[in-house]
Amino acid sequence: MLSKSELRKVQRALASLEEDAALVLIRGGGSLREELEEFARTVAGLSDRLELRVLDGHGDVPGLGVERAGRTAVLFRLVPTGRLLAPFLEALTWRPPREAGTSGGAELLLFVTRSCPHCARVLRRCIRMSLGGRVAGCVVVDALAEEKLREEYAVTATPTLVVDGMLKLEGDVSEREIAAATEAVRRREERPGIVRQMLASGLAERAAKLALEDEAVARALVQLLADEGLRVRMGAMLALEELFRARPEMLERLEAELERMLRHERAEVRGDVAWLLERAKKFL
Repeated sequence: MLSKSELRKVQRALASLEEDAALVLIRGGGSLREELEEFARTVAGLSDRLELRVLDGHGDVPGLGVERAGRTAVLFRLVPTGRLLAPFLEALTWRPPREAGTSGGAELLLFVTRSCPHCARVLRRCIRMSLGGRVAGCVVVDALAEEKLREEYAVTATPTLVVDGMLKLEGDVSEREIAAATEAVRRREERPGIVRQMLASGLAERAAKLALEDEAVARALVQLLADEGLRVRMGAMLALEELFRARPEMLERLEAELERMLRHERAEVRGDVAWLLERAKKFL
C-alpha cells in the first residue's frame, strides 16, 4: 500500500500535528473499499492525534474525508498515494489562518490521475480554498476509475475541475482562476455566460438539469439557440429538448422567447427552433 519512503513522509507529517484531526472513512462498494480502508487504518495508526471514524456509505464508491474544524472539507474517492500523498498530508496538518473564511459557496469536483504531473498542484489549491472556508468543500475523484462521472462531465484530460456542477476548468489552473469561477457561479447576472461555457464544454445534460431548477437557465438556453458557435447551438437544443421532456409545461412558459426566435434574421436559427418545437410538441 505505502512504500517505506511514503511511510516515513506520513510519519514526519503527522509528527507536526499540533491539534487533533480526524479521518472519516465512508464505506462503499467495489474493489476500492478494502484498499482505501487499509490506507486509512495505516495512516491513523501512526498518530495518537489522528482519529479514524468509519461510516457506512450509500453509494458504490467509498471515500476518505479529511475533517478539520468540525467539517469534512476534502473527500478523496481514491487512495491518495504517489503524487497525491503530499497534498493529502497537507490537508491533515493544515493550520487555519487567523482570519479564515466562513464555510460556504461553491462545491469543487476535481478529476485527477496519479500519473498526472499537474494534478497535485491544483489539488493543493483546492484544499487550501476548502480548508480556508472559501468554498463549501472539495471532492477528489479518479478520472480513470469513475467512468460514469467522467462521461457526465465530458472529462477528456486531467486535472479537470468542475465548480458547482457548472463551470469546467482544465489544466494547471491558478487559485485566482478557481476563485473567479466560484464567484461567477454565485452571481445570477452571469448565468447566461456560464450556461454558454457549459455548452461549449460539452455539458448540455448538466445544463438541462440546472434548467429544471432555475428558469433563468432555461431562458438563457433559448437565447443561445442563436449563438455563433455550432457546438453551443446544438448543446442548447439538446438541453431544451431534455427540459421539455421532463417538464412539458416549460414549453408554454418559454413560448414568447421561442416565437421571437422563429423570426430571427438567420435562417439556420429559424430552422433549428422550428425543429425543436416540433420535437417538443410530442411531450405535451
